[in-house]
Amino acid sequence: MSASFVQHRIQAEARARKVSQERCGSTEVRIADIYKYFPFRLFGLSRDALQDLAQIEFETELELCRANPEMLEQYLDMKRGGFRVGFISDTYWSTDQLAQLLRSCSPGLSWDFLYASCDHGSSKSEALFDAYLAEQGIDAASSFHVGDNHTADVNGARRHGIRPRYYPQAGAALASKFQREASIFELLCPDQPSRLDCGARTLRRAVTAKSAEHSPAFDLGVTVLGPVMAAFDAFIAARRSALAREGARVAVCFLGRDGLLPHRVWQANHGETGAYIEINRRVSLVGSADTLEPLCELLSRVVKIDAATFIDIVKVQPPAVMKFFAQYPDGIASGRELADALPDLMDPREITDIAAGVRTRLLTYLRAHIRDFDGCTDLILVDLGYSASVQKSLRRIFDREGIRIRLHGAYLLTLDDAFDGISDDDTAEGLVSDRVVTPHVKRMLIRNVALLEQLVLFDRRIGAGLSRR
Repeated sequence: MSASFVQHRIQAEARARKVSQERCGSTEVRIADIYKYFPFRLFGLSRDALQDLAQIEFETELELCRANPEMLEQYLDMKRGGFRVGFISDTYWSTDQLAQLLRSCSPGLSWDFLYASCDHGSSKSEALFDAYLAEQGIDAASSFHVGDNHTADVNGARRHGIRPRYYPQAGAALASKFQREASIFELLCPDQPSRLDCGARTLRRAVTAKSAEHSPAFDLGVTVLGPVMAAFDAFIAARRSALAREGARVAVCFLGRDGLLPHRVWQANHGETGAYIEINRRVSLVGSADTLEPLCELLSRVVKIDAATFIDIVKVQPPAVMKFFAQYPDGIASGRELADALPDLMDPREITDIAAGVRTRLLTYLRAHIRDFDGCTDLILVDLGYSASVQKSLRRIFDREGIRIRLHGAYLLTLDDAFDGISDDDTAEGLVSDRVVTPHVKRMLIRNVALLEQLVLFDRRIGAGLSRR
């Protein structure tokens, strides 16, 4: 119903402006003129509700509208410089409503003149600038106008001899991205209104408008990946703050390689308060093993493997395993074949010895890279996520070594049904969890996540674009 209301409100404005053009030669209308063309009965309303709807929309405008800090600062600079300053707006709000809206955005704001197009029956593209110049008795050449609409603000001002400054909104490319995002959002999250984004698109327009470089990678960093990483960074920071409020001594660790880009963003926003830890699933899994089962599970997912790769994983050369590889053409077997044969090729005690060595080296590494590791009560592990396999393995390693540090996964994407095996004292949470999108949608995203995995390894131009966030 809300989406239908918004679309009918948009259609009503289009009809009102068309009728005004035909009758009066101008498209200027007031808010009440717009609601004359609204389908009241569709929403169970009578026409007596017209003024109520107009007032409710204005109250909503008061709640949602905000001042552009850059424009406000320029306005105050001009006032401090002794210039006469005011506002000229193409709007369906009356002059009184426009004044109330401006002061709601910036309490105490004052001006020397205020023009609302609907009260003059003419827009900036038509004769509104003429009315301003005549009523204020101002020489056009001494006037200066700032606006974000090239046709109305720039061409309209120039046509009357007024000097313009163009402050652009989103370009066509960014507007197209917003439209695609809104369409996809409404498909993936049908119960949530895409328009109520807490000002995210407003901020993205402001950032993009200031970004001079236009390489594809840079634009991707500014317009797409930057907003995602900025939200993820805030998500991590909120988790850290919540733990700190509980009295925890918290360290934030970004897991390599997919944690590289979030780590760079964290460094830019929070300084050197996070560690980049190069621990992958293979190392943590082998280090946590006390039987051959975890190693077999890992190998079963490998398509092809040779002796050199196996040695790189376990750091030993069991003779029986070397003979196994020798039976295959070019010494290459499938991971499934090796996993099935491994219990007959290795003594379980061999894997426990290997795991003990891995744990010793791993803990030495963690103590070297995480400030005051032994004084921490909680570690936040940051990664793209999925099933928290590294976190689970680290928990087993810590338990075997008597380390009681709690582990908290902070992930971009999560397969939440894989989290039931996490220790009761630990936590795992995703920015995009199954409470944000449905599990089927999540699996669709993860099946296509390879591109994101490549991006977070941090292209230089993407990084430059991200620095604008």
